[in-house]
Amino acid sequence: MGKYVELRQFFGTLQARWKFALVAFLLGTIATVALVFTMAPQYGSTVKIFMSTPGGGTTEYVAAYTLQQRVASYADLAVDPAVLDTVVTRLDLDETPQELAGQISATVVTGTNNIQIDVTADTAEQAQLIAGAEADAIVALVKRLERPSASGQTAAVTARIAADPSFRSSPVAPNVPLNLAAGLLVSLFVAIAGALVRDLLDRTVKSRRDVETITSSAVLATLPFYPQVKKEPLSAETGGNLAEAFRVLRTNLQFVKLDADRQAILVSSALPNEGKTLTATNLAISMAQSGRSVLLIDADMRNPNVAELLGLENSVGLLSVLVGRTTIEQAIQPHVSGISFMGTGPAAPNPAEVLESRAMRDLLSRVRKEFDTVIIDAPPMLPVADASILLTEVDGALLLVRHGSTTREQLRLAVERVETVGGRLFGCVLNRTPRRASDDAYGYGYGHGYGYGSALPTAVKPEQVQKSGDEASTLSRS
Repeated sequence: MGKYVELRQFFGTLQARWKFALVAFLLGTIATVALVFTMAPQYGSTVKIFMSTPGGGTTEYVAAYTLQQRVASYADLAVDPAVLDTVVTRLDLDETPQELAGQISATVVTGTNNIQIDVTADTAEQAQLIAGAEADAIVALVKRLERPSASGQTAAVTARIAADPSFRSSPVAPNVPLNLAAGLLVSLFVAIAGALVRDLLDRTVKSRRDVETITSSAVLATLPFYPQVKKEPLSAETGGNLAEAFRVLRTNLQFVKLDADRQAILVSSALPNEGKTLTATNLAISMAQSGRSVLLIDADMRNPNVAELLGLENSVGLLSVLVGRTTIEQAIQPHVSGISFMGTGPAAPNPAEVLESRAMRDLLSRVRKEFDTVIIDAPPMLPVADASILLTEVDGALLLVRHGSTTREQLRLAVERVETVGGRLFGCVLNRTPRRASDDAYGYGYGHGYGYGSALPTAVKPEQVQKSGDEASTLSRS
C-alpha cells in the first residue's frame, strides 16, 4: 500500500508539473538535435599488429605466457606520450601528443596475440596516415625494447604489421540514431528529475491536506480557477458553479456555529492578492440570497476595493461614523444583490488606532444586533496588525489561502496571529486551485481568478461538528 501511495504521488507530481517537464524535455531535445547535426564527421582507420615469440620444447608454455604479458603492455604503451610524439613529428601534425591520444585506442583482440589500433580523424586520409604511423611506432618500440642483450640471441618478442591500415570513405561518427536516442533519454531523465526537484523545493500550499495539516482547521471550500473573474467578479450574484461553491461555503459556516442566530465573520489572508475581497463580497451575496440580513463592511482602510467591486460610493463610510460626521444608517448603502454595505470612508492616517478605538467596538456591537450576519473584509494578517485587532470583536475568521502562492510558513504565521490574540479560526478557503486538484493528490497550476471545477465541494455534515458547551467546536475535516 505504501508503494502504491508513493507511486501515486510520483505520477501526481509529474501530472502537476507536466508543463515544466515538457519544456525541459523539449529544450533537451532541441539541444540534442542541434548538437548531433552540428558535430563534425569523424573518419576511422584500423590496423593490426601481430606479436609473436620463438618457442618450442620445454619453453613453449613459458613463452606463451610471456607473450600475453608483452601484448597487454604494448597495447598500453600505444598511447604513451613518447610514442605519440613520434607520430606527431613524423606527420607534422598540429595536435599535441595529449590531443592525439584522444583519437587513438589500442586493444588486444580477444583470444589472439594481436593489437588492434583504431584511429579517428577529420578525414579518411588523415586517419589512415595516423594509423600507419602509429603502427610503425609500436613496431619500432617493440624492436627497441626487445633487443637481445647479447649478440647471437633472438628477441623474446617480435612485432609486425599484419596488413595496411584500412581506408573508410564513410564517417564512423557521429552515430546519429544512437546519439539522438541517448540525448532523448537524458532529456527525459532531466525533465523528470527537474520536476521532482522543483516540487521538493516548492514551499507553497497546494492541497487541502496541506492547509488542514498546517492550520488544524477545516477547508470549508475550494475556489478553482475561473478565467472570467474580471468580467464577472460577483459570480455568486449571477449564478453558475461559483455561486454553488459559495453556497457550500455558506452552509459550512452555518455548521461551524449551529446555535448562533447571528454571526460576525472576518475575512482575511496571510498576504495581499489572495482573493479575500472577492470572497468576502460573494459570500455576503450568497448569505443574503438565503434570506439573511447581511452587512458587508470594508475595513481595509489601507487598500479599499469593495465599493468599486459593488459599484457603490466609498467616500462616506466607516471612518465617517467613527469620527461622528455621519450616522451608521447614513453610512450604510443598499446593493441590488440584497446586501447592505459600509465602505471605509475617507483615508485614515492611522488605520490600526482607528480600528482599535472604543467607537469601533461600539459600532460593531450595534450592527451585530441589527443584522443576521456581519462580514468584514479585513487587511491581510502578516503585513499589518489591523486584522488582529478586529479578531477580538468577531465570532471568528475565515482565512484565504491562495493555491501555489501562499507558502506554508506564511500560512503558519497567519494562524499564529489568530491564536495570539485569542481569536477563532472558523476555517480556510483554498483559492485559485487548478481544476484537476483533489483532496488526495497534489494539484499544481496557477490561475488568475476564481471558478469551480468538475467536482463541487461537499458541505460539512452536522455529525462532523462536535459541541462543547453552548458553542460548536472547530470542524474536524470537511
